[in-house]
Amino acid sequence: MKLKLIKELKMKQTIDRVDALRHIMKENGVDAFITPSTDPHSGEYVPSHWESRAWISGFTGSAGTAVVTTDKAALWTDSRYFLQAEDQISGTGYVLMKDKIEGTPTVAQWLGETLPKGSTVAIDGWVNTVTAVEDLKAELSIYGLNLNTGVEPYGKIWTDRPKLPVDEVLIQPLELAGETAASKIGRIRAEGIKSGADAVLVSMLDEVAWTLNLRGSDIEFNPVFVSYLLITADKATLYINQAKLTAEVSAYLKAEGVDTKPYGEIESDLRNLACKVLVQPDKTNYAVYACLQNPVRKDCPVSTMKIMKNEAEIRGYHSAMLKDGLAMVTWMKW
Repeated sequence: MKLKLIKELKMKQTIDRVDALRHIMKENGVDAFITPSTDPHSGEYVPSHWESRAWISGFTGSAGTAVVTTDKAALWTDSRYFLQAEDQISGTGYVLMKDKIEGTPTVAQWLGETLPKGSTVAIDGWVNTVTAVEDLKAELSIYGLNLNTGVEPYGKIWTDRPKLPVDEVLIQPLELAGETAASKIGRIRAEGIKSGADAVLVSMLDEVAWTLNLRGSDIEFNPVFVSYLLITADKATLYINQAKLTAEVSAYLKAEGVDTKPYGEIESDLRNLACKVLVQPDKTNYAVYACLQNPVRKDCPVSTMKIMKNEAEIRGYHSAMLKDGLAMVTWMKW
């Protein structure tokens, strides 16, 4: 009986949340809103602050897309979560769309069949990559639908939304990193110049952490911290919540030639940056990209640099594999 009451409460919460979203949609003149599982940094796992899809749908799996129109709602997820999703969205008005299963329409196809021509579909440009936005816009245009990338409803309707983490950032010792942050920044800057850019914007959290030899705990089981890194011809700037920086970390960054600014200032700084900035479209959110006057669309050099391990990193991998193997054998014996 208790479990039934809990499920009914969660069901009602989801229905109320969808109603609140529809109110925001009406205020903004949009006919559908798409909520992905991503955050502004395109990570597979995100801080609870950006778990909007789970909040609006009630489905807590790591992958999925929720779509709400004025009178319908649908949830796309993959085969790992079919049973879980069916259970969690039961009675909420959501229909389960079994992604990549024959006969299941894409989000754009479903919207094209559901909405009349001339309707407007909205997304939040901060949590969708450039590539995702451009692909969606092209698909929707086939059905005569428009795309609005400037709607962010959850700041208004998610009243108890978790704040972004403020846990302190830690320094990865040089004996484990194998290369200084200053050296990495120099190599990234050189690769940017080769690509015809004057600056490089690093958006992926793991790439920022690797470049600066820093580690964080903003996402469970992922040693990263919410931030952007902008490397120009003469300086590097880390955009991060300043409360996360200890005196030791601040001194370390200064010694490596890295300035720091509040996380929220990335937008205004990019708008005022006239030089050519290298961005990777499938790793950079659309809102940030739209701030750039002269974007250079190329793969981020950090992606390639990260996979070429130095001796210290190789030792670290061997150590991790030994510990993991020991844990596995212990578990199998148990």
